Amino acid sequence: MNSLIYDPLEEFDGKYRDVHAEKTNSFFDELVKKSGIDIEQNRNTVKQYNEYIENLTKLKKKLNWLRFFRVLMCITVILIPLVILKMTPKIKALKTEIEEADKRAEELLAEAHNQMLPLNNLFTDRDALNIIDSTIPLLSFNKSFSVKQEADMKINYDFVESNETEQSTFEVLSGYYNENPFLFENKVLHTMGTETYHGYKTIHWTETYRDSNGKMRTRTRSQTLHATVTKPKPFYDTQVVLNYCSQGGPDLSFSRDASHLEQMSEKEIKRFVKRGEKKLKKKTEKAIGDNKDFMSMSNSDFEVIFDALDRDNEVQFRTLFTPLAQTNMVSLILSKLGYGDDFNFIKQKRTNKIISKHSQGRAINLLAGNYTSYSYDIIKENFVEKNKEFFKAIYFDFAPIWSIPIYQERPVHSLKPIPDYSQLYSLKECEVLANAVDRKHVVHPNTKTQAILKSEFVKSKDNIDETCITAYSYDIEKKVDIVSMLGGDGHYHNVRVEWDDYLPLEARNNFCISTNEIAKDKKIIARRNGLCIFNS
Repeated sequence: MNSLIYDPLEEFDGKYRDVHAEKTNSFFDELVKKSGIDIEQNRNTVKQYNEYIENLTKLKKKLNWLRFFRVLMCITVILIPLVILKMTPKIKALKTEIEEADKRAEELLAEAHNQMLPLNNLFTDRDALNIIDSTIPLLSFNKSFSVKQEADMKINYDFVESNETEQSTFEVLSGYYNENPFLFENKVLHTMGTETYHGYKTIHWTETYRDSNGKMRTRTRSQTLHATVTKPKPFYDTQVVLNYCSQGGPDLSFSRDASHLEQMSEKEIKRFVKRGEKKLKKKTEKAIGDNKDFMSMSNSDFEVIFDALDRDNEVQFRTLFTPLAQTNMVSLILSKLGYGDDFNFIKQKRTNKIISKHSQGRAINLLAGNYTSYSYDIIKENFVEKNKEFFKAIYFDFAPIWSIPIYQERPVHSLKPIPDYSQLYSLKECEVLANAVDRKHVVHPNTKTQAILKSEFVKSKDNIDETCITAYSYDIEKKVDIVSMLGGDGHYHNVRVEWDDYLPLEARNNFCISTNEIAKDKKIIARRNGLCIFNS
């Protein structure tokens, strides 16, 4: 029987870590059995290859020393004929030996690759997800992010992006936990900031002065003038977010930021909580005076450590954070077992966003290429260790969600019905595919920055979606500002400051999205998640 996770920290340590390890090893062993590879034969080939590589290193080092010694003898004009007579044949023989050893090493490497080809060909991009599915049966991952799930999240779970036009998705991983929809999203974010540019000019002048004897003298002086100008500049960053949808606390919003409290000692945490209690008391008194909806909970440890004081619905906040949820959350934040307090938690009504530090900069899925190698032992190590770390990262992104029992309840299906769409694939999946395309196909030819790609549905026919991809980017034009600066000579001087002018560009191109099977006769330009993109 499938069971809910009521204590995510304890259950990871006492159950799921070991279960996942067992299933990972079992999955790998089945692939090995199916591949029919000869493990010992490969180990012997790899051993010979490594020996040749080690010997090559020694031979090349010896060759370098011989060359150096020959040059040194020639430079010092010591026994030059003898050096040429004795050293050159040795160098030639050593070069021949190196070439033969290098050739044999390449042959052994090719042989090892061929021995492992049957196993390497069995790996798929779904392996890591299938193992997690079997480890936590209530957790399931979709093959792709469908337009139906995207619509369900928007219509029934308040899933919206506050700056939708300023971000583009280049990787998605969607699914359900006990029928609650979720979406991992890896996206690039665009923001406008400023850059300060610098310009310099050195000036010289002659001045007259009286020396210590009272005589008039002249001297030359110099000064480097430093001018600055500040101009707009676009910045790009990436972010991995887990969006988890639940009916719990449907009108409640709050946020809390990571603070890495697990790095503190017990005494430091006690002092931290004590200082926080004073802040809580003042906030509660002010809320009462202003007739606002905030009342500190009796568990001050939880209030201070979780620090979600911007909540806007006290009743629903307390409904979510039962005593068990409070205990789970505090334990999770203070524990060093996972990643500690490395997560931001943002609740926007029925959508919850987890942004963890440990997931930033990582791919949100393990691809087959992560495992492949010429060596069986390296392949096994790659498969076991990469899946282990991947599972841990996924598990502890969900851990703040699983700490709240209400979030694990199956949703009541009396929600608004999802309309029938002619569109097959979500706009985010279209963005993922567009971001996988060589940029020359999608951006303006004058583009000199990254681009934000957005997708717009055009039409659907014969199980193929046509989408319009708009690429927002910038050209860069060099400009010069002249800044007037007062010098030490009492005069104003013009200082040139070069700066980059970012000129907005926009390009629109239509593409088709479909499955690999349907588009097999098309000129496919990128593939992701079992889908492909090609020119319309």
